Amino acid sequence: MAAGEPGDLGGYYFRFLPQKTFQSLSTPETTSRLRQWSMLGRIKAQAFGFDQTFQAYRKDDFVMAFFKDPNVIPNLKLLSDSSGQWITLGFASGRLRKI
Repeated sequence: MAAGEPGDLGGYYFRFLPQKTFQSLSTPETTSRLRQWSMLGRIKAQAFGFDQTFQAYRKDDFVMAFFKDPNVIPNLKLLSDSSGQWITLGFASGRLRKI
C-alpha cells in the first residue's frame, strides 16, 4: 500500500480542504478581539476531512495518524517561535519532539 492511502497509520485517510473558510474568524467583533489580545495574524484555521467515523476510544490512533499523514504534513501551518512566520509541519518536523 502506498503512503497516504486508506489503511495507513491506523486506517485513517486525511485530505486537506483549502477552500474551507471560517467566517467567524473574520467578523468585525472577532477581529477586534483578536487585535485586543495581539492575536490578529497569529491565529489560523485550517480544515482537514477524514474517511472514517471518529471513535473516541481510538482518539490516540486518530491523533497519531493525523500528524503523520502525508496529506497533513505539507499543508498544516504552524507559527514559528523563532521567526514569527507561518511554516508547514513538514518544514518544522525536524524540530518537533517525537510524538
